[in-house]
Amino acid sequence: MFSRKFSFSACLLLFLFAAALPAAAQLPPAKTTLGPKPPQGMGGCAVDKPTCAEVAPAIIKSALGKSPLEENLRYLTDAIGGRVTGSPAADRAVGWAVEAFRKSGVDEVHTEKFTVPVGWSEGRTRLEILAPEPFSVRLVAFGWSPPTPAAGITADIVDVGKGDEAGFAIAGASAKGAILLVHTELLETLDQLFGEYMGAPPIIDRAVKSGAAALFWMSSRPSLLLYRHSSTMTGELDRLPMAVLAREDAGRIARFLAAGEKVHVHFNMPNEVTRPITSENVAAEIRGREKPDEFVILGAHLDSWELGTGALDNGCNAAMVIDAARAIHAAGIVPRRSIRFILFTGEEEGMVGSAAYARAHRSELDKMDAAVIFDEGTGHVTGFSLGARKDIVAAVNNALQPIVALGAGTHTTDAIFGTDNLDFMLEGVPTLVANQEPANYLINYHAASDTFDKVDMAELKRQVAISAVAAYGIADRTERLGPRQSRAEIEALIKESGFDQQMRGFGFWPLWESGARGRAPQ
Repeated sequence: MFSRKFSFSACLLLFLFAAALPAAAQLPPAKTTLGPKPPQGMGGCAVDKPTCAEVAPAIIKSALGKSPLEENLRYLTDAIGGRVTGSPAADRAVGWAVEAFRKSGVDEVHTEKFTVPVGWSEGRTRLEILAPEPFSVRLVAFGWSPPTPAAGITADIVDVGKGDEAGFAIAGASAKGAILLVHTELLETLDQLFGEYMGAPPIIDRAVKSGAAALFWMSSRPSLLLYRHSSTMTGELDRLPMAVLAREDAGRIARFLAAGEKVHVHFNMPNEVTRPITSENVAAEIRGREKPDEFVILGAHLDSWELGTGALDNGCNAAMVIDAARAIHAAGIVPRRSIRFILFTGEEEGMVGSAAYARAHRSELDKMDAAVIFDEGTGHVTGFSLGARKDIVAAVNNALQPIVALGAGTHTTDAIFGTDNLDFMLEGVPTLVANQEPANYLINYHAASDTFDKVDMAELKRQVAISAVAAYGIADRTERLGPRQSRAEIEALIKESGFDQQMRGFGFWPLWESGARGRAPQ
């Protein structure tokens, strides 16, 4: 038998060549029954035992070789398209995911329902410039924004600069009854994107307090590119009508205002808002050979915004999770603990699907070893963010040693707000969120340009290998990564790391304090 180092490296070079082979076709979803379950406990072995040095290369061979990954993703994005939570497209995506998981060879797959406070879709949003000169303005509704009154809003636009206290002070009493225009910087970094989200709640607070009729956000993307965000953390409707304006059009309006000319408009945004809606998470499982009641989650979100087709955010990683299950099964190995492969919905509305899953499975969380989450397109994976858990660094390095050769061995102890690890982290469970290079993620984020052609398939196959080996490596360790923390330990951790400031900035802190999200107060 080869040494672990030689066996892993040699197999990796061979299997990188196999990645160039064409992908097998994945048929559209069909109503079929789940086939016979594969035998349990056969062929499983621990990654960290020298006698099992070929486990990681076997998974990598399956991940980088011929697979239905590309056709799965093409069908999800091109045929189903954008998948707003609660929409018919989102429901179709759930059916697609169930069938794709069944074809992957998992032991079991099912859906779990939860409720979102309201359903939402955009109507025919229009802005008519009445003065000083008519011109076309391209705009889209802000996600989960209430509609304008049926007759629309006829008002002046008032510039509030960046929407800070100084901008509102300059606007003064003119903000009341007006539509406020907020300027943005061109989006170039993840920190700036984070700043967009952090900055929105206080700006909305100021707009509401000022008595504004509506709020316009200048697009932070160039070339008339439009996108959709939301500011809700609970799936509830936001507080006033809001829209995103094409950057060039917003700039034209701002120049009129700077020249001292009044910009008078009629704004009509007939968003459709419904009663509470039912959505579904999709859950599949490969059961562990020794400790099947203990488990690791490998997850991504299935929902998306619908201006584009949700390829980078986050269709690519939904397809990746399914293919990671296939790669592990195809390698003929079974981990010590179970691996649950979860596709969450409701992520874009405040991670409500993963929150619902955490609540529904709270009685099992003492036996949950980790949540491994991917949510940043197909940029190069450099390692994982460990949710401020310095106590698990050594264990993670040990469990994930095989992915170092894939360039994913640099882990960080920061904490990330804004994806489906959040409620597991706040339940005290170790979490790992993929750290990725931005690549083309930012320019296409939530935008009309987020389509299948933006996906780097070679990197995505590499992500399948990384995610599958990581999930297997954690699930197969003799010891768990770390204990589940108590609420007091969680609160100390988030304050020490500064994560509480992120939670406050997003308006999330009251949900933690009340016990509505995270580990319940004792």
